[in-house]
This record gives sequence, structure tokens and C-alpha cells, in this order.
Amino acid sequence: MGKRLRKSRTRIARSDFSVAFWDTSALLKLYVRERDSDRFAELIRTSIDRTVISQLTLAEMHRALWGKALARAIPAKLADTTYREFRSDIEAVALTVLPLGREVEHEFDRIVPLCYRANPAVPIRTLDGLVLASAVVARTPELVSTDSRMRRAAVLLGLRILPE
Repeated sequence: MGKRLRKSRTRIARSDFSVAFWDTSALLKLYVRERDSDRFAELIRTSIDRTVISQLTLAEMHRALWGKALARAIPAKLADTTYREFRSDIEAVALTVLPLGREVEHEFDRIVPLCYRANPAVPIRTLDGLVLASAVVARTPELVSTDSRMRRAAVLLGLRILPE
């Protein structure tokens, strides 16, 4: 989405300020056309003022784009171009990157047993747990994700899930 992401974010002036943490599963829809991409583009355009992502999202996005190329969902040359566009959005501060650090590690250590002890248990994967820990550390009230495990774990953490 790139330049369109930056332009669309400036169109709507609102009095309330909304911050959301975006998982790669949802963020990818802003850069690669998928069945529900319009829904996510509208969500970021109309309801979210600041988008926060994990430092892990940089690697996940790169891998996801090449996965799309391997599956022939996008041309291989588009994987590189789209990744550069994504990195350009980070440089333009259209996306805020939360770095990994001790605080994220400590939050991860809290989240894993919470998820596995829940009834029913939510068997989160390592990277998903680190992304959720990043969302908690960033103090974002909302998580935008299409991943069902991440969504279930986010509910345990008290995060509002988007899209609803």
C-alpha cells in the first residue's frame, strides 16, 4: 500500500486518538491484494491513527511476501518491490516499530503460561507470543489480526480484537 497508506492516513481528522497493534496476518492485506483487503484498508483509513508493529514483523513480512511469490499469488519481482514499499512506510513513520527487548521478553514469560493454563488452553507459537508481548508493552488497546490463536490469546490479555 505504501504511499497510499501514508496519504490515506492524513485524510481523516478525528478528535479521539486510536492506536492499534497490527499482526503480520492483517498488515499483509494492506500490501498484497486479498479477498478482504478492502476491509483492512478501510479499517486503517477510518479508525486507526497510529499503527504499531513488532520488530519481528519486518522478518515475517519479508517471508510472507516470498511465500506469496512461491505460491504464485504474486509475481516474484513484486515480493522485493512490496517489501521495499513496506520498509519505506516504516522510514516515513507510517508504521511504528516496537523493538524487542527485556520488557518484551518479560511480558512473553508472563503470557505463555497464561495462555497454556487457560481453559481451553491457547497454544500460542513462539513468534506469536513475542508479537503479543510487544502489543502489551506498547500499551495498545487493540490488536488487528486474522490469526485465530493470536485473537484468542489477545482476549486473555484484555486486548480488543479487530476486525470484530
